[in-house]
Amino acid sequence: MKAVIYEGHGDSSILELVERPVPAPGDGEIRVRVLVSGVNPTDWKARLGGYGRGVAEPTVPNQDGAGVVDAVGGGVDGFGVGDRVWMTLAADGRPASGTAQELTVIPASR
Repeated sequence: MKAVIYEGHGDSSILELVERPVPAPGDGEIRVRVLVSGVNPTDWKARLGGYGRGVAEPTVPNQDGAGVVDAVGGGVDGFGVGDRVWMTLAADGRPASGTAQELTVIPASR
């Protein structure tokens, strides 16, 4: 699966297009095929280092997006494969879950 990542702080030139394995949803999570990935000020400020935190692991940018549920983890009610969804705070505390990728796994609450 294709994903955009960054591994340090900087301007947009640090973004890389890479191949990543397809993630599986765990309990309480859904996997979404991302159709639209939104960039907001939180995203570019984090990439620039504006929040004073380092980059501990490859990070997929973008917190918001929309797509179609592709898989549902255990214990998830209210979502099924094929449902259209909007995502918010997709990568909050989960650097690999940003929406700048083909598929992302997020808590069903987001």
